Amino acid sequence: MDKYYGYGIRNSFGLAIDPVTGFLWETENGDRDYDEINLVRPGFNSGWKQLMGPISESDVTEDELVVFPGAYYGDPKFSWNPSLGVTDIEFLSSDKLGLEYENNAFVGDIVNGNLYFFKVNDTRTGLMFENPNIQRDLVANDDEKLNDITLGTGFEGIIDIETGPDGFLYVLTFDQKKNGEGKIYRISSSSVDTVSK
Repeated sequence: MDKYYGYGIRNSFGLAIDPVTGFLWETENGDRDYDEINLVRPGFNSGWKQLMGPISESDVTEDELVVFPGAYYGDPKFSWNPSLGVTDIEFLSSDKLGLEYENNAFVGDIVNGNLYFFKVNDTRTGLMFENPNIQRDLVANDDEKLNDITLGTGFEGIIDIETGPDGFLYVLTFDQKKNGEGKIYRISSSSVDTVSK
């Protein structure tokens, strides 16, 4: 495994380093089913092309995956089904939105223009959910589950999320219907401001 940090990854649009642990997280797009959030540690195998989404939701076994010496298969920490074009992931390394959001994860999507929020667990190796239906299978596969993780809507297509030098969260959008018009939004604890068009 000297040459491979992670493999079996399909269309990863977002990479982020957890500011607390230094762990690498990534978002991954399925072709039709299952977008994913993954924790990538040395030797990580995401399972593509045999697999997208949780292995328990497939007819694939770990024995059927390509496994290099020293590698391991890692189930997604969260999935969406069907795929909706998950893009960036960002850990807000600031308390400007409140302690609830500090060092937790935000994810965007290109299809719906939704901003999703995820609370990281105490060991920083997974995600926590108040809704027991989400916690049970870690898949957003109906409107109730999707609504429970959605923090904001109406952003057109989100392509980038960053913590700004001022500590606020910034969201960059791209609207395919308006000749690629983009905007930058600043998210504060009380409002969403359009910074640039």
